Amino acid sequence: MSEEAASVPKKAYFYFANLDGIRAIAALLVVLSHVQLHKKLQGIHHQDVIDFKNFGKIGVTIFFTLSGFLISYLLLEEKKRFKKVSLKHFYIRRILRIWPLYFLLIVVGFFIYPAKGSMHALWLSVFLMPNVAFCMKLLPDMFDPIWSIGVEEQFYIFHPHIFRQKNVKNILYALTGILILLVTLNLTVRYYQYHNQFLLSLDLFLYFTRFDDMMIGAIVALLYFNTKNNSFTFRFQAAFNLLFNKYFQMGLAGAFVIFICLFVRREIGHGDLIISAFSALMMVYLCEPGNTNVFLGNNVVTYCGKISYGIYLLHKYPLMLMLFIVRNYIHPTSAFWQIVILYLGTVTLVVILASISYFGFERYFLRIKNRFQKITQTKQAAISA
Repeated sequence: MSEEAASVPKKAYFYFANLDGIRAIAALLVVLSHVQLHKKLQGIHHQDVIDFKNFGKIGVTIFFTLSGFLISYLLLEEKKRFKKVSLKHFYIRRILRIWPLYFLLIVVGFFIYPAKGSMHALWLSVFLMPNVAFCMKLLPDMFDPIWSIGVEEQFYIFHPHIFRQKNVKNILYALTGILILLVTLNLTVRYYQYHNQFLLSLDLFLYFTRFDDMMIGAIVALLYFNTKNNSFTFRFQAAFNLLFNKYFQMGLAGAFVIFICLFVRREIGHGDLIISAFSALMMVYLCEPGNTNVFLGNNVVTYCGKISYGIYLLHKYPLMLMLFIVRNYIHPTSAFWQIVILYLGTVTLVVILASISYFGFERYFLRIKNRFQKITQTKQAAISA
């Protein structure tokens, strides 16, 4: 065995603080949004103190951005430490993490409960195109969150191949070029959408194909990686370094909160790109060792982040159960208690169901996935990523 081969580690470990906390927040935003939406659809019209309508869009955007950020950083780290990216292992890891619960939900949703949905929706979902079925309004409400899983799987078809390039700077050019192309296409179709039905449908499809959000996360991850490894000279490195300044991040967080407040009150066109950019830039600081956030690093929040995949995919089953209980067993005159029981009961049952899913089903596949994991976030977190 050569000295160079012997020096290549079999597995490498690193730690990104706060990412589970970010996942937990994103999942909770989606759950709160859907609680409010479905209670109104089922005739529970009590006025909420906070309008959660756009929280789901914010949560999904953060999920996509985080996915692009973390996957890209892991690919770059693997490339640096092992001299190449194993596409075979990448796809095995993604299959073992995503497919088991995804296909279980398809089987349950289409054949057991609610046992609804057209054959078109079934086959589109089986072939990892539930986002197309969602845009065509073919997916039943109970498990329509699977649309975003289709988007991620389609993104993974091409994204890891970009990282096979030897020059990290060329990877940045490729990612930036794809982002510019995606944004230009979105803006063009949005401008001409009312000219015919095809463009109107294409605009809806492009909105729910959030490659641009994931690409923003990927670009920021690459710049973060380059800051730590100095792979090439970045002209705006001094500006990027401001992200590591606590006071700059406080200002960035304040601006983000203001934008979120405006977005919650009234959806802003292409606001997801702004949310994605804010989220990715803040992730850089939150990933730094020693920058553990008191809230994001809380044990309960971290735990919810670990089971966030189950929270996101399964939350409508507990939600529908709680809506049935509130609508049938709590008198409408007790509006306050209807809302309290609905929200608290839903969140509690969602966490319980996601925990059962994680420890009773997902973790088996995660342990297998770990065999193909070259880069992982600490040994203790190896099976939860």
